[in-house]
Amino acid sequence: MKLVGLFDSLYVRRVAVSLRLYGFEFEHVALSVFRHQDEMRKINPLLKVPMLILDSGEKLMESSFILDYLDGEVAPEKRLMPSAGPERRKVQQQCATALLAGEKTVQIVYETTLRPKEFCYTPWVTRCTEQMHTAFGMLDALPPSPALSGAPLTQADVTSAVVMRFAQFVLPTEFPTGRYPQLERLSAHCEALPAFAQTPLE
Repeated sequence: MKLVGLFDSLYVRRVAVSLRLYGFEFEHVALSVFRHQDEMRKINPLLKVPMLILDSGEKLMESSFILDYLDGEVAPEKRLMPSAGPERRKVQQQCATALLAGEKTVQIVYETTLRPKEFCYTPWVTRCTEQMHTAFGMLDALPPSPALSGAPLTQADVTSAVVMRFAQFVLPTEFPTGRYPQLERLSAHCEALPAFAQTPLE
């Protein structure tokens, strides 16, 4: 398999970390949708990452869809998403909240760094910042992850940790140490694991 995209994308990184946790071998095709547009168009004219190219040549897009596919390709005991019931909904809801936090983080970065300063719309940045912190606050208020006590990781752990690390990296002034202690603890735990350490945020 080939995974297209850079690990500085939280969406690419959550897929890459998950691939390692599942035990899949994959080739990393490190292309940027901004810096390598001509090369990217040959692979994906939509200029969208992550893209997972299967050995058959089939191309999968959208991190949640890719992860759903991968979860179905491994033995039940290796899955990161519960198969059904309240536990599955709980993990899915935490992933949804974390992805919203990540989405708002990306929107803030785009608005404040990619858009010309004179066109930056401050009320939109303020709104996104409030939504971002509301989502992170909801995640931080959840009970501590069982993974901190030795239980296997779930996709909720992976996604929450990846999003937290990304936000700390791109918006450091918004995330002083201690603002979200539960998330910081989970992030530190996960980042020390081989699957995360082998997939550095670039």
